[in-house]
Amino acid sequence: MTVSGIDRLHSQLSRLEDMFPGYLTEIVEGSIVMNPVRPFHGKTILRVSANLEEQLPPDWALVSDVAFPFDDANEFCPDIAVIPAEAENRTSYPADLIEFVAEVVSPESVRRDYEIKPHWYASRGITH
Repeated sequence: MTVSGIDRLHSQLSRLEDMFPGYLTEIVEGSIVMNPVRPFHGKTILRVSANLEEQLPPDWALVSDVAFPFDDANEFCPDIAVIPAEAENRTSYPADLIEFVAEVVSPESVRRDYEIKPHWYASRGITH
């Protein structure tokens, strides 16, 4: 993908995020993917986050719905990611910050969450 193609894709992604609140948007295999955030999905993320946060040492933080670029064609927003606490308030998040990731799988996300994302997480040594 060319630089102008990447910029165009990110510009489209930004516009879509503003136009469709309540949808999770990601770039997967060079395509923009949008999924509605359903109540069970949000509740599951909250429950897992609460249990996980209790166990984290103070130098680690949980983030959710934050974009992590893996390459030009893949920018994922994990449901839950553990990153160093000092990086929590950054404006951009490189994938190499992620120590652990959890995805809440829904019928629409089975292929992404069981096939595509695990490949990329494993390639960076991210526990998932």
